[in-house]
Amino acid sequence: MRPRERTLLSALVLRAGRPITTDELAEALWSDSLPETWTKQLQASIGRVRVAIGRDAIETTPGAYTLRIDPDTVDAERFERFAASARRHLDEDPARALDAAQRALELWRGTPYADIGSWPPAVVEAGRLDEVRMELEELRVDARLRLGEAAASVADAERLVREAPLREGRWVLLATALYRSGRQADALAAIRAARDRLADELGAEPGTELADLELAILRHDDALDPGDVPERPSTACPYRGLQPFGVEDEEEFFGRDADIDAALARIGRSRFLAISGASGSGKSSLVRAGVVPALQRRGDRVVILTPEQDLDVQIKHAVWSGRTDVVVIDQFEEVFHGGEADLDAAAGAITQAVLTGTIVILVVRSDFLDDCAGHPDLAPLVAEGVHLVGPMAPPALRQAIEEPARRAGLHLESGLVELILRDAAGEAGALPHLSHALVETWIRREGATLTVAGYEASGGISGAIAQSADRLYETMDTDQRVTCRWLLLRLVALAPDGSAIRRRVPSKPLRADGAREQVLSMLARARLVSAEADSVEVAHESLATAWPRLQAWLEEDAEGTRILAAVAAAAEAWNAAGRPEDDLLRGARMQAALEWRDAEPRDLTDVERAFLDASATRATAERKQLEDRAQRDRRQNRRLRTLLSVAAGLIVLLVGAGSVAVVTSQEANAQRDSATLEALLATSIALQASERDVSALLAAEAYRRWPDDPRTRSGLVRVLRVPTACSAPLSPRRPETCSGTSSPAPKTH
Repeated sequence: MRPRERTLLSALVLRAGRPITTDELAEALWSDSLPETWTKQLQASIGRVRVAIGRDAIETTPGAYTLRIDPDTVDAERFERFAASARRHLDEDPARALDAAQRALELWRGTPYADIGSWPPAVVEAGRLDEVRMELEELRVDARLRLGEAAASVADAERLVREAPLREGRWVLLATALYRSGRQADALAAIRAARDRLADELGAEPGTELADLELAILRHDDALDPGDVPERPSTACPYRGLQPFGVEDEEEFFGRDADIDAALARIGRSRFLAISGASGSGKSSLVRAGVVPALQRRGDRVVILTPEQDLDVQIKHAVWSGRTDVVVIDQFEEVFHGGEADLDAAAGAITQAVLTGTIVILVVRSDFLDDCAGHPDLAPLVAEGVHLVGPMAPPALRQAIEEPARRAGLHLESGLVELILRDAAGEAGALPHLSHALVETWIRREGATLTVAGYEASGGISGAIAQSADRLYETMDTDQRVTCRWLLLRLVALAPDGSAIRRRVPSKPLRADGAREQVLSMLARARLVSAEADSVEVAHESLATAWPRLQAWLEEDAEGTRILAAVAAAAEAWNAAGRPEDDLLRGARMQAALEWRDAEPRDLTDVERAFLDASATRATAERKQLEDRAQRDRRQNRRLRTLLSVAAGLIVLLVGAGSVAVVTSQEANAQRDSATLEALLATSIALQASERDVSALLAAEAYRRWPDDPRTRSGLVRVLRVPTACSAPLSPRRPETCSGTSSPAPKTH
């Protein structure tokens, strides 16, 4: 912004919320040297300022302009608000007053309204603000004296006296600090020095306050003692935010006594207990900071497991090690998002552990309780013992809010607890949101006091998570925002029913990249993720529902999130097994993963990138082998088709030759048969005279063999018609008989 526009904006800020005339603006810009076109120049400058801060920020009225902006965006407004709070709380809460004064002074960055330093209204306002600054510096030392920090306040009091030696109140603060530090002589010397300075420069005697202080110091008046010094609050936040309580947090865990007693009673009757509740109901904190410490106090050896890799192996190792009495399995619902084999193995290990006498405590979300009851191994156990964790009753919730604050030396402003209880009423999964809102309220505390204003500024139960997440996101540059998105999509997924599921992923691959490590550290500092030595996970799955931006990411790319999770798990398994080729992706899974990777830039780890590259390389090699084999097969097929064509031609030729041979053979047979027939008939005819019987037999044989040939019939008839020779007479009274056909005997005379 150019100097003229800065000057114009300063003048508007000075009168923020109130109209300032064009004449006043002209005086601020040009003093007495108005150019002829000052109105047009003023309008042009107003337009440029509107472009810089927003067109709706400057309201135009006839002959005037009004700046309409949030007062909290103006340092001067915030400075005065903190100053008023410091004055108001000095007597009743010096720690809160000290905090407000410190916040106000941190906003002081030189001369106020330096861009319009010659404009009379700015001169007056700058002088007034400077007076407030000096007052706050004195109030800060006064508050520290009331808190019992006399020795530490001496240096500040001496600096204030050097800067403004004619302000009598500063001499009072210095003398009081010296006296309470055990330096009575130095305190009296300071008062004498004040008297001399005032006399020399103003010709005046010290005021009543300084004179009374000198007399009180000489008398060692008890009124000079600080009295009961308030306990300084802890510098650590007593609330956990989105992160669950751990075993070591038992002293800070309040409000669940009844649930702890009920869980212990059930364990006394059964060796299995499922502690279930809605997401955000506090079941993990109940077990870790409530039930487990109680079991340890009675002498039980407890192991806490989570469904990472090979849960069944972890359970068996804990049971068979001989050093475990109780196995706690937290976040058991994560098992259902693995394969059925993992679920069956874990369920079998749990059943075996119970049968061997080990107590098993299962912590599972209530929306997965039916799945547990439907598993054949878990069903009998779940039927025996389930403890449902519901919303905390108002008295218990009040205790969970007030007791950590009391232990930390903090105060809760009147009305704050009632406001929180109203917002949390009936919300089964509100505990992480409530705890995070308390963390944000603690960050905005005034001294040792958590205020209603701080709670409302945090966004309350409904908006604290989204506000803090958005605030962090806005501080990131473009590359960090992309990395943040991919990191969170690794850690959170949506179940088929739309509920959020957090994933625990190995931290080593994520931390291998410097940019990703930086974003991960930012998320961890904001308590949005929990980064341990070997794993990373979101602090709570409610982050997905409480932060609209993350919810939108998940819904926009639900399939991509699923592919990312599958690729990450497969890549880690492949890397852990020594990168064997058999573990690479194939087929439709590989194709989907590669298409997803190539669709847009993805924030993949080195292992995941190498895994996909190796899968693609193997697929390319296999495809090349198939193409080479297909080409060989095509060449072989072409050769076979050629050979088949030749063979077909040969077959045709052979068939043709065979046909000719058959015809020739048939003709030869016919000729042979005809010759045989002719020979038989000729022989028959030749023997008719001499061997009539043989001739007849030959003719009959020829007819039998060739009955359709007319020659055989003719030959047979001829033989039969030839007269046969008569035999000798047998008796003179009988006619002679002849062989063959009988014929009339010739008459004899």
